[in-house]
Amino acid sequence: MESLPSSSFWQGKRVFLTYPTSFLGAWTALCLQHLGAQVFGFSETAGKNPNLFDLTNLAQSISMTYGDLRDEESFRQVLQFAQADVVLHLGETGLLTEAEKKPLDIIAKSVMGTATLLELLRETASVRSVVVVSSDKVYERNPENKALVETDKVGAGDLLPTSKLCSELIALSYRQTFFNPDKYNKHKIAVASARLGAGIGGGDFSETSLIPQAVQSFLNKKNFEIRNPNSVRPWIHVLDQVSGILKLAEALYVKGPKLSPTYNLGAAEYESVGEVMKEFSQIWGTTWSSVSESAGKGSLSLHGQMSSELAAKDLGWKPQWDLTKALAETAKWYQGYYSGRSSVGELTSVMRGYF
Repeated sequence: MESLPSSSFWQGKRVFLTYPTSFLGAWTALCLQHLGAQVFGFSETAGKNPNLFDLTNLAQSISMTYGDLRDEESFRQVLQFAQADVVLHLGETGLLTEAEKKPLDIIAKSVMGTATLLELLRETASVRSVVVVSSDKVYERNPENKALVETDKVGAGDLLPTSKLCSELIALSYRQTFFNPDKYNKHKIAVASARLGAGIGGGDFSETSLIPQAVQSFLNKKNFEIRNPNSVRPWIHVLDQVSGILKLAEALYVKGPKLSPTYNLGAAEYESVGEVMKEFSQIWGTTWSSVSESAGKGSLSLHGQMSSELAAKDLGWKPQWDLTKALAETAKWYQGYYSGRSSVGELTSVMRGYF
């Protein structure tokens, strides 16, 4: 079984993508273009500048429509125009701090945006495969810290992953009610969800994400202080995540209802923040930069481990890049960007090296 998405499958496919303006969304749209797909995007405008979507001029290279996913009529028109084969619903994205400032907005977009999409797909005859992206933080806390599998308990947590869980449950409810695998010959739509954590890679400009913070410290020749250097986190390049999403969508299209309703697409490596930031500093190539522990410690964050054995078995998917390679490619992109090289050219080079 091929471990990467098939270019022969994606060549010429019409793909409808929500939130291509996000970090994950921009990478997904670029990869789909690289594989020869025709991409149709629908979301609100990118919230902050700079952002990868605008830097790579995706609004000019894909069929892009700006709007609110809760606007049923606009959503219907875009879907009817796209006549997509595959739908990738990346969902509302953002930071926990932002979600806490506007909780009703985040919840409404996650819940009603997903429900509107799935309801409109009942009217869309062309679609065969639907992937709804969820979060690795939907699982209940695991005191034993064992690797979580898809059948482990889920539950409410922080606002952002909980809204993702609501979105996932709505999608799976539609799967059971309207797109039931037992009636696949009637509706011809296969639906599944994919649980992902935060990925790293070039083009992330979030002010609270570790990699962009480190980059700014290195560029400004400042010491990079970390609140919780001993906090162990999952580390995975965003290209591996995109690859998993596309592998799942491809399998749903080919195999239909034979797949599981949910797949973990998790990292293969879990390392401490302090060690990873020190390695990133060394890869960056600076002799003056250093990483240290902040005087004001924060609470140790908990990141449960996900088992991706089911995705390996059913999809043939696993991360292709180890942590050192992921960090090296990430550093290479930022160094190219801040040296004035083309964002598109840098990303094309990365994708060629991956695919």
